[in-house]
Amino acid sequence: MEQIDLKKLKDDVEGKVRASNLSTRVFLDQFRVIDESSRKTGAYNDSRYAPFYYYLGCLIQPKSMVEIGFRLGLLSGCFLKGCKEVENFLAFQEKTEIFYSPRMGRSNIKDVYKKTFDIYLGKLYDGGWLERFKKQTWDVIFINEEKNYDQHMDYLESTWPQVSYNGLVVMDYVSSHEPAKEAYLNFCKIKNRDSTLIDTRYGVGLVQK
Repeated sequence: MEQIDLKKLKDDVEGKVRASNLSTRVFLDQFRVIDESSRKTGAYNDSRYAPFYYYLGCLIQPKSMVEIGFRLGLLSGCFLKGCKEVENFLAFQEKTEIFYSPRMGRSNIKDVYKKTFDIYLGKLYDGGWLERFKKQTWDVIFINEEKNYDQHMDYLESTWPQVSYNGLVVMDYVSSHEPAKEAYLNFCKIKNRDSTLIDTRYGVGLVQK
């Protein structure tokens, strides 16, 4: 992927989010949700949350992307609505004791992305996941989870080798969730990369390889 001026990207995407006069429903209402009452929540209606991913997609041109923390595919779906250049998409959802089915998320992505893609449900070091993930490098990797510090560092360290040259890691919750923030800032120091924070609902941190 071509090198991105992170300061300019930050200014551009924050400007688009602030200036937008479009309702979040333009971005989200076509997607399926488990409970219709969730459409009334603050996160669903916050113009600094899901719409950020759409505007980010309008500003960068990755050919490949991964999302860690796929859930219903709402955030990656917004990104794909804005970015038409993605040719390969791989999603990961960590398997826990709570039941999760990727069926609804798969349908949400199919509505906005007509190419083939894969969703893996399991653990970060499963052979099946590593086989899929290590087949290539990835231009953009999204990390959308609220875990403990060690798990966040695991996400960052395990994905970094597969980030393409000039590729981006886009990590959410770096302002609202202290373990995510600490892991993100420490990872930037370890890799000698500048930290670039985007003002969104929960705070997004960017790292460029």
